[in-house]
Amino acid sequence: MHPAPLTREVWTVDADAFPRDGSIEDQARFLLRYAILAPSSHNSQPWEFRIEGDSIEIRAAEDRRLPVADEDDGELFLSLGCAIENLAIAGAHFAFGYRIEYPEDAPPVAIVTLEPDGSPSPAPPPGLFEQLTERYTNHQPFEERPLPEGLRDRLQASVVESDVELRLIDDPDQMASIAELQAEADRKLMANPDYRRELGHWIGTGVLGHSWVAARIGELVVSHLDLGDREAQKNATLLESAPAIGVLVAETEEPRSLIGTGRAFERLALLATAEGVAVHPMSQILERAETTGALATRLDTEPAQPRHLFRLGYAADTQRHTPRWPPEAVIVE
Repeated sequence: MHPAPLTREVWTVDADAFPRDGSIEDQARFLLRYAILAPSSHNSQPWEFRIEGDSIEIRAAEDRRLPVADEDDGELFLSLGCAIENLAIAGAHFAFGYRIEYPEDAPPVAIVTLEPDGSPSPAPPPGLFEQLTERYTNHQPFEERPLPEGLRDRLQASVVESDVELRLIDDPDQMASIAELQAEADRKLMANPDYRRELGHWIGTGVLGHSWVAARIGELVVSHLDLGDREAQKNATLLESAPAIGVLVAETEEPRSLIGTGRAFERLALLATAEGVAVHPMSQILERAETTGALATRLDTEPAQPRHLFRLGYAADTQRHTPRWPPEAVIVE
């Protein structure tokens, strides 16, 4: 897929190495070292970047789409939004203002223009830059202790997009209802051979951080066996036992709105990381129209729709970062 191999070394970014005396292009290239650390569906990293003077074009990488799991590219645009948010936070840390434009015609889905010595508007919440290299997805069971009320308020306040709303759910009945939808989605998705082949492909690439042997075995198992019942039980339990479930709701499925949803998610995920709270996105419910609609009805979000769902809670810090393709593999000329 890429000439450069996947690596975990990208997580050890030295902020002191920022080329303060370098060209704006060199500085933009350095900022992209933080953008590529963003989360993405299946860790597919569906981004490409093109640097032109003081501007960075963000494009969708066609070879990293998920045409089965993400037929409408909703998760792709969410992932791009996460990368853009990382870029914005890194830019602000190094004293850049920035202007973000959303062209109506592809290929670039967004253009970030850097403004040296400018003031970002709105300014990212303080303390998030240090979390760019710390954040990761935690798949472990969470402890039975609630989120503090002050953190809930800060998470809500971090969502500044006018058309995006955060629902934080801790009611046991609602959580059990969402867990039921999760189980239904898992069973139906895993019953689809095309879905299993697509998921197996991504496992086989090694993007989830397994060794080469484990990745290949995982690809074969997932591609050829219907593990829906197992996944349904495991994931429903993870959801129901979490102290809180977060759902980001947006009014439209336009790319700009979905990118904004991704930016909001990454911002609150970084804030949660700073507070010692683990985050685990779970997209299966939203990968099927019937379970998405059922979730919207149960949460009474209509006409807006749920666009992203994740667990929040406390868990042991024993997992590793997933690997990334390095900047040189995703910066195009």
